[in-house]
Amino acid sequence: MVTESSWLVGFEFHTASGRVMHHFYVVFGTADPAQARDIALARADTPGERAARGGLHADGEHADTRRLVSDPLGVRYLAAPCRP
Repeated sequence: MVTESSWLVGFEFHTASGRVMHHFYVVFGTADPAQARDIALARADTPGERAARGGLHADGEHADTRRLVSDPLGVRYLAAPCRP
């Protein structure tokens, strides 16, 4: 049985000055971490998102992809990182 999940996908960026930035995207309705990463990567590479990062492109190879999980009481937490 395949169920759809929600995912938090984070990308790390290095600015020209060497500063590290992280941008995170929530992706709903996918069953696979690789698909969630691809959707988040497409969002991160839109012109508006690139402009917000000073033109830096997202590197999909180093994405931090985690499933958003709800316990029986509805409390949400992040699962361990997935390597898509």
